[in-house]
Amino acid sequence: MKSTPLSCAAIVALMMSSGMSIAQDLEITIDTKTSSATIDAGTVVDASGSLIGDYDADTNPDGTQTRPGLFGGSGNQPIDTITTLQSSTMLDSMPAGLMSMSLDTLGGTGEISGFAIDLLNGADASTSLSVTIGFDTFRTFSPSFLYLGGIPITIPLGEVGSISSATLTQNAPAIIVLSPADLPEAFEVTGVIPASLDMSVSFMLPGGEPSDFPIEGLPVLVPISGQIELPGDGSALLTLSATPDPISSIIPIEGVDLPGIPFELPTLGEETAGVLFTLSPQSIALDASISISINANGVPATACPADLTGDGVLNFFDVSAFLNAYNTMDPAADFDGNGVFNFFDVSAFLNAFNAGCP
Repeated sequence: MKSTPLSCAAIVALMMSSGMSIAQDLEITIDTKTSSATIDAGTVVDASGSLIGDYDADTNPDGTQTRPGLFGGSGNQPIDTITTLQSSTMLDSMPAGLMSMSLDTLGGTGEISGFAIDLLNGADASTSLSVTIGFDTFRTFSPSFLYLGGIPITIPLGEVGSISSATLTQNAPAIIVLSPADLPEAFEVTGVIPASLDMSVSFMLPGGEPSDFPIEGLPVLVPISGQIELPGDGSALLTLSATPDPISSIIPIEGVDLPGIPFELPTLGEETAGVLFTLSPQSIALDASISISINANGVPATACPADLTGDGVLNFFDVSAFLNAYNTMDPAADFDGNGVFNFFDVSAFLNAFNAGCP
């Protein structure tokens, strides 16, 4: 069936009357080699428990015995303790991640979705650990020593812990503002991404097994600022700085008892008192600051029907391609799929154009 010729002016008039704008949908991948993240984190695990000498009549008859108080008592007795495990980490890494962006360059707005970053990306995030032990007065035998209550003992243990994972994941829509930049086809980008921080901190006390303390779902706001370049071929170059708000949180720990941990308490001489610790962590406190510098590349999102030029950008070139196809009765312009070229095809094209790319 013969089509009714259309002009570009007619299509433009329809577009303007429907309030259409130029849209671009992108899949963004972080360039790990040129991006960076800095993590400065400290954790404090508060635990209750007890210690007891490592004496055993059968297997360690020369071991240490512990007894509460200044005088009296007999045998090997447990001593109640309050213990704090404190770690600190300073780490530079090359993060990995991705996000999706939907841009309305004429309207000066956009949206980010699916923002997810692995902050460590395989980096070694070892932590320096110290343990502070509080107790009431007790004595040891073999060696003989008096530990006065109210005077905590702090023992640096070195790098015997690590941050085994750290990720930021978007958990709500994020609207961004686009404003023209100095470079042609470039826009300044600003916005705030609501996200969740997930981390896992691992400690391994001397003689013990690794103990993991997960920190899950901490709400974080991630302000972003930077620039996106749109060369016109559907691709994009993105540079962003992202600095989440400082993180400070205390997470309760319930129902966790660590296996007994052999430990050597210092004395005034060269000898040490061998004891066995039992710990029940009560809470973990996290204080952290994170800064991220992102360089990323964008490619067109999944093709959409109105993107007749296939460059991932919906603009007047797609309108021109539709006009050419329509006026030559090319099946590409039969948007309602009924074999007839008429206003319903024009309307279907305009609807697809206005919907943008997925």
